[in-house]
Amino acid sequence: MSMGGSAAPIAGQAGSAVAASGSGGVQQTGGGVQQTGGGVQQTGGGVQQTGGAAGHAAGGLAGVSGASGAPLQIYWIDVEGGAATLLIAPNGEVVVVDAGFPGARDPGRIAQVLKDEVHADHIDHMICTHYHNDHVGGIPTLGGLLPISHFYDHGATVQQGGDYTNYVTYAGDKRVLTKAGDKLTLGDVVLTFVTAAGKVIDPPLAGSKANPSCPSTVTKAMDGGAENGQSLGFVARFGNFSFLDLGDITWDIEQLLMCPTNRVGMVDLFQVSHHGQDLSNSPQLIHALAPVVAVMNNGANKGGGVDTFETLKSSPGLQGLWAIHQVTANDAAHNAEADLTANLSGGADEAHWIKAVVEANGAYTLTNGRNGTSRTYAARLP
Repeated sequence: MSMGGSAAPIAGQAGSAVAASGSGGVQQTGGGVQQTGGGVQQTGGGVQQTGGAAGHAAGGLAGVSGASGAPLQIYWIDVEGGAATLLIAPNGEVVVVDAGFPGARDPGRIAQVLKDEVHADHIDHMICTHYHNDHVGGIPTLGGLLPISHFYDHGATVQQGGDYTNYVTYAGDKRVLTKAGDKLTLGDVVLTFVTAAGKVIDPPLAGSKANPSCPSTVTKAMDGGAENGQSLGFVARFGNFSFLDLGDITWDIEQLLMCPTNRVGMVDLFQVSHHGQDLSNSPQLIHALAPVVAVMNNGANKGGGVDTFETLKSSPGLQGLWAIHQVTANDAAHNAEADLTANLSGGADEAHWIKAVVEANGAYTLTNGRNGTSRTYAARLP
């Protein structure tokens, strides 16, 4: 695991570093985050390297092989319209991105998958995209179920609340202030952070290109809460494969990221932003990314906007649209296929997950935990 540079570790933290790009990113007008309180301290300094601070050597995670040729695994956990995404790198390091709502339910579901499916006994890296309670609320309880070594977030909140305070108190000096352009390296898997605190990556990633969908005359009212636009988003690359998770990023920051230049390039697998709400997921984002597969971490009654389904289904090259829940208010045309939906409406809440297994050759297979349906796709990027 490699991290370091201007992505500042918390004072007193050792053994964790984010490889920084040296760029300050693109500033959102009026959207900067004042770094005050919350225990985050900017510290200078060069790249820090760690070889075992995560608490195990490569491949030392119980039940997970670190041998060459092992796959990357990604799980989407049903947290009822919140967010909880797991990445298990080929070297065995475990990343959890968000932990659902406060209370026992969502952390328990995450811990069950980690213990029973992955055979993990700890979490190396906890990424908190932003501080809304459906993302950050479950982190302290999850940490009581499996120890967490490092925490990554965008810095001070722009919406004060008890869930933010609880997170900061729990994470303590294990927090790392993470900026657009920073990298987290997990053996053969590299996470590059492309959004953070209202800023976007600059310079763009390799593969960036002019976006013909820009400019857009369509705007959206950003009334979902100021923290959404602060979301910490990343591209994970494993060989020729790429996976994008932008948290709950909103249209205004999407425009910074994608217009006039698509700063990310095309991706293979896209976690639909903001649970599929149409405050996010502009055509300028999705059509330029042109994902082969999209996974929506929605709830039965949260997310899954009609406009978002229209945008996804009209995106060039889309081969698979998967969803954690069937949207009860939508018709069949504005839902994922039943076979690709983990939890159908009207039945008992069984908290089924969706899983992706990505091989070193770029082939990746998604599986529905409810019915065992699997489909395999190929990474298309050079």
